[in-house]
Amino acid sequence: MQQTYVSVFLGISIDGCIAGEEGDLSWLAELAPDSPEATGYTALMEQVDTLLIGRTTYDAVLGFEPWPYAGKRVVVLSHRDFVPRHGEQRREGSVKAVLAQLAEEGCRHVYLDGGAVIRAGLREGVVDSLTLSMLPVVLGKGVRLFDGELPRSGWQLAETRSLPSGVVQLRYRRPDIQL
Repeated sequence: MQQTYVSVFLGISIDGCIAGEEGDLSWLAELAPDSPEATGYTALMEQVDTLLIGRTTYDAVLGFEPWPYAGKRVVVLSHRDFVPRHGEQRREGSVKAVLAQLAEEGCRHVYLDGGAVIRAGLREGVVDSLTLSMLPVVLGKGVRLFDGELPRSGWQLAETRSLPSGVVQLRYRRPDIQL
């Protein structure tokens, strides 16, 4: 079976939040005005063929104009039905099981998005690359990326970058993965 490479790429506050209270994402744009090219997001998206995102994230990005995932296959991990607006697909099951299905369907590089999906991917040991863009803010309250339910795992620092906005970007990879 073909192996699928799994990437995570997200903004995070100094205190570990990926969203503010009630899922607020406005602080990301305020505090990290760096272009997608400067952050490496554009380069990543050129490599990614599929996004596997959680339902909460999906519902949030539906309001973005333009649709941020144009030209990409989007798979929403959800137990609830929805009407696709951009050709999205719904899947159920563990992240690992869905990734296995996607690999069988020819997916080569999957981008995980959404706190619950990323945490599940980390818990299930399927994340190959983890890029954290640390924004210079302490939110205090909000949606945290790391919780007490994650098992211990080792990571290798692949790259650090300081962006003009003051964001520090850390890219980690699993030690058994070559980039």
